[in-house]
Amino acid sequence: MGRMKEVCIQIIDANNGIPEGMTIEDVVRMKELEIYNWREYEREKDRRKIKFNESENSGETRKVEKIQKKFSSVNGKTREKKRSK
Repeated sequence: MGRMKEVCIQIIDANNGIPEGMTIEDVVRMKELEIYNWREYEREKDRRKIKFNESENSGETRKVEKIQKKFSSVNGKTREKKRSK
């Protein structure tokens, strides 16, 4: 038997049929992850998406914080100078 045929049989057995909305991309990814149950696969996709978004957002947050600190100290000094005049 071919490898993809074996994967498809495992997916069909684990889900009592072909899951609705499943694409060939999903089949390949399920094979890579060795997850054949559709619900478990979708949970794993969501976990990975959340981790990716968190890591992407944390980098942006750090950049924004650095910029805010830089400009807030500059603005703070200029405000003090204006007040003292």
